[in-house]
Amino acid sequence: MSTVTGTRPATLGSRKLAQAQALLPQHGLDLWLILVRESTDRPEPVLPFFFDLDFTWTSAFLISPTRTAALVATFDSPDLLRLGLFDDVVTYQEGANAALVTLLDSFAPSRIGIDVSVDDALADGLTAGLRDWLIGVLAGTPHAARLVSAAPFLNHWRSVKQAEELELIVRAIDETEAMFDRVRDTFRLGMTARQIAAAFHAEADRAAVATAWPRGHCPTVTVGGLAPVGHVGPGDEAIEPGCVVHVDFGIARQGYRSDLQRVWYVAAEDGSVPEAVRDAYAAVVESIERSATALRPGVEGWEVDAVARDLLTSRGYPEYAHALGHHLGRAVHDGGGTLGPRWERYGTSPFEKVLEGSVYTLEPSLILDGHGLVSLEEDVVVEKDGARFLSRFPRELPVLRIAR
Repeated sequence: MSTVTGTRPATLGSRKLAQAQALLPQHGLDLWLILVRESTDRPEPVLPFFFDLDFTWTSAFLISPTRTAALVATFDSPDLLRLGLFDDVVTYQEGANAALVTLLDSFAPSRIGIDVSVDDALADGLTAGLRDWLIGVLAGTPHAARLVSAAPFLNHWRSVKQAEELELIVRAIDETEAMFDRVRDTFRLGMTARQIAAAFHAEADRAAVATAWPRGHCPTVTVGGLAPVGHVGPGDEAIEPGCVVHVDFGIARQGYRSDLQRVWYVAAEDGSVPEAVRDAYAAVVESIERSATALRPGVEGWEVDAVARDLLTSRGYPEYAHALGHHLGRAVHDGGGTLGPRWERYGTSPFEKVLEGSVYTLEPSLILDGHGLVSLEEDVVVEKDGARFLSRFPRELPVLRIAR
């Protein structure tokens, strides 16, 4: 065993570790046990919060309110030791079984949180095989009956952002807004959705950042009323006078992401805009404003979704076929809660209570026959008295007059 002396490094990973330790008692957990192996190909969603390291052999990370420890194979230990993040680093050569039981005995936990969840993909990092291995190792020990899901704790921990996390998200949002501006200024009649997507990819490449989700449909570009709507790659629909152009795009900056949607109306020669498009845009704006006001600590996600959903349906629009919004952070769909309806596909996530310090998207949408997709997506942070917009939130419909 190697014991790290002195203070932890002043890194975001260290601060997220301290946050985890502080939150464990609130969720009735004495210990959080993270297990990984071949983590390059089977990544655990929580490890990047702490460090950018991979582990070949079975590795365990134990976090209690007062102590931390890591159990890794000998060849996986040098970089971990250099980080100085864990109080103890225990190594093994032939096998981890006995060493893990000994470590657990030294922590003497009554409740051990493990990363398994039915509804939250990012709290479900423990593979089925490793869970079976763990149950086998603990058979005949008191620890076997102490395993519980860490999902409620993980939802809280991922959702509530550290100040530095929020700064990184805001930086990504600001960069993305500037990219939207520059690409918009390149729009020309006859330009296709595929060409628009290529322009966004060029922006990301120049900034040396990844897109927030796979490039095949980041951005998602919807031009006119005939383009497919959803998580689809761009097609050959071209900008023409009298069409709606919609783009959904984000980037990943230092591991933290943005997620924005913008829409423009390309005016005909007389500059007129159909009332249907103006009314739809205004309704989307109002639904975002009202839901932002409702997004306060302690409310359940479905209640916020209902504010936007009910407003739009009361205006005669069809119900949008998705959630109003989702957490945003290291993942595009971060955290466990959803601002969504109480549908089967969302499981328990709409019932999660909103927490101060969380970052959400707000993204109601309308599909207008003959015009296309009218949708905005804004990024907000939940503060004590409600949501604060991190993105610009264009409240007036942008009307473009462009040439070929």
